[in-house]
Amino acid sequence: MEKFEWVSFPLKDESLIKNIIAFLAFLLMILVGYVYLGIVGIFISLIAVLITFLPYILPTKYIIENEKITVKFFFTSKTYEFKNFKSYYIDDKGILLSPFEKPHRLENFRGLYVRFGKYRNSVEKIIIEKFKKS
Repeated sequence: MEKFEWVSFPLKDESLIKNIIAFLAFLLMILVGYVYLGIVGIFISLIAVLITFLPYILPTKYIIENEKITVKFFFTSKTYEFKNFKSYYIDDKGILLSPFEKPHRLENFRGLYVRFGKYRNSVEKIIIEKFKKS
């Protein structure tokens, strides 16, 4: 199979209302930091908020090749082999690839969530094909 790659950028893909709500949550967390700890609280809450909102603010690049998927985010790149995943669950925003055969509480921590971005049909089709082969 050929290489398929796409970028998921939630800040750009989501509606204006959701972006405004995220910005208000950002401001609220900074305000709480200021009220409780003053100027130092602003810096502490700013760091905590940026770490929390990083997946929303920065784009994530996904690359599917042969029997592996590569996720590039910020300064990191991680490659996963499809043979490590035994099931998948589709929702509105993406697919959760799970290392467990049945639903399990740990799959959110051990699995990989692949966001569709603007390529829902293509990504869904390719990943389902990968699971049919194995």
